[in-house]
Amino acid sequence: MKKWILAVVALASLNVLAQAPEFKQLTKKQLEDVSNEFAMNFSHTAVAAPETDGVWGVEIGLVGGQTKSPTLKEVVNEAGEDGSEFDNLYHAALMARAHFPLDLFAELTVLPERELAGVSIDSSSIALGWNAGDFFDLPLDLAVGINLSTSEMSFEQTLNNASTGNTDVNSKVNMKSKTRVLWVGASKTFAIFTPYVKLGTATSETDVDLDASSGTIFTYSSSQKDNVSSSGSFIALGANVDLLLIKLGVEATQTADVKRISGKLSFAF
Repeated sequence: MKKWILAVVALASLNVLAQAPEFKQLTKKQLEDVSNEFAMNFSHTAVAAPETDGVWGVEIGLVGGQTKSPTLKEVVNEAGEDGSEFDNLYHAALMARAHFPLDLFAELTVLPERELAGVSIDSSSIALGWNAGDFFDLPLDLAVGINLSTSEMSFEQTLNNASTGNTDVNSKVNMKSKTRVLWVGASKTFAIFTPYVKLGTATSETDVDLDASSGTIFTYSSSQKDNVSSSGSFIALGANVDLLLIKLGVEATQTADVKRISGKLSFAF
C-alpha cells in the first residue's frame, strides 16, 4: 500500500510544463491553437475500453501521459525563450470507473489544484456511456458515450511589448477550458488483452484572462480578455491488459488535431 501511495503522489506531481511559458504577443490563430492544446491535454481519458464485464464493476487508479504542443513551442520561441522546453504538455490524474446494470458505465478523473514549476493547474472530467453490444448480446462491445472536462491553468510572467510601452509589467495569465467529446466505440476481449477504438467529435472553449495594470498579450485587440473555441474529430486507439486485480492500459488519441498518448495503472474489482 505504501508503494501505491507513493506512485499516486509521483504521478499526480507531473509538471504540465517544465517551466512557466511566456506569452508576449499572440495572434488570434495562435491563441486558438495554444488554448486547444491546453484544453485537449486535460480532456477526459480513463484509458479504458468501452466494456462492461458483468453486472457490477469498479476500477480505481492513475492515468497520465503527454500531449504534443507545437504551437506553444512556436509562441515561446517568438517570445525569445527556449521553445524546445515546451515540445510537450503533460497530464496526470486519479481515475475511477464503474459499470452498472443495463450496461451503463461512468468514469471520473481529478487532479486537485497544484502549483508546479510556477504553473498552477487543476482539472477534472467525467464520462457517461452505454454498452449496447453487451446489452443486446452482440459478439463485441459496442458503446456510445460523452466525455466532459474542465481545467484551469495560470502562471505569472513579466510582460514587455509595445502595449506596455516596452516597459516591464508584472502580469498573470489565466486560462479556463471546457471540452466535450461525443463518441462511439468498440472493443473485444481476447483472454487478458482488450484492444479498442473510439471515434467521434470534439469541441473546446477557453477563457483567457490577463491580470496586469496595463498592456495585453493579443496582437489583434487591446483587451486583456478573450474567449476562443475549437472543434474537430476525435479518434482513440488503445488496449487494456487485465492481470487479475491489476489493469494496465495505453491509449493514443488525436482530438481536434491535437495528439496525445496516455497510460494507466489501476485496480479492478
